[in-house]
Amino acid sequence: YSSSTFLVLTLGTGTYMFTLDETIGEFVLSNPDVRIPETSSIISFNEANTHMWDEPLQQVVTKWKEGTGKSGKQFSSRYI
Repeated sequence: YSSSTFLVLTLGTGTYMFTLDETIGEFVLSNPDVRIPETSSIISFNEANTHMWDEPLQQVVTKWKEGTGKSGKQFSSRYI
């Protein structure tokens, strides 16, 4: 295992993931269709600054944790 630098981007339709290729100094498309798997039950991200996120995003994450989101599925978080 080693560390990698990712850039994840959405332009409103689809989500794209790029990985930094340090040999050429550029981000290379590594996943053109990022999706949350249907069987997922764990969310993992740095929550230290969630209070600085915009309100709609805060609400989505809260609903995921409570199980009151669109899917009705409850997610637990894992610290990264």
